[in-house]
Amino acid sequence: MAELSDGTWLLNMRRYARRYRRAVAFSKDEGLTWSPPSFDETLIEPVRQASLLRYPKGKRRLLFSNPAAETRVRLTVRLSEDDGKTWQYSRVVHEGPSAYSSLAATRGGAVGLLYEKGEREPYETITFARFPLNWLRRRPRE
Repeated sequence: MAELSDGTWLLNMRRYARRYRRAVAFSKDEGLTWSPPSFDETLIEPVRQASLLRYPKGKRRLLFSNPAAETRVRLTVRLSEDDGKTWQYSRVVHEGPSAYSSLAATRGGAVGLLYEKGEREPYETITFARFPLNWLRRRPRE
């Protein structure tokens, strides 16, 4: 869950009814009522926990991490600069098996990511990655 720049609350959740897409709902009254859930077609997932973070520097920036596939692989971090309407940037952190993740803002403006990963199974290790926000904006080398 994150508070958007206009004070609206965004709830980003796994959704079993329509697999492989994250569901989102909005509240304009601090959680008393919610919009009907809709699907974010960009946020592909294998019905798993994900992480959403409002980046503290930049009012409309959101970060999102999850295994961005229909199975537990391709741990990806995405960046939105328009309150989650679109996800303009994304980078794969780990191509292989991966599962739960948690994002955090660190001192100095870096992004911290704690996540499960492995070579054969997604739960072999827990890893912490730290990267500058600009890393998400750079196009990976092919």
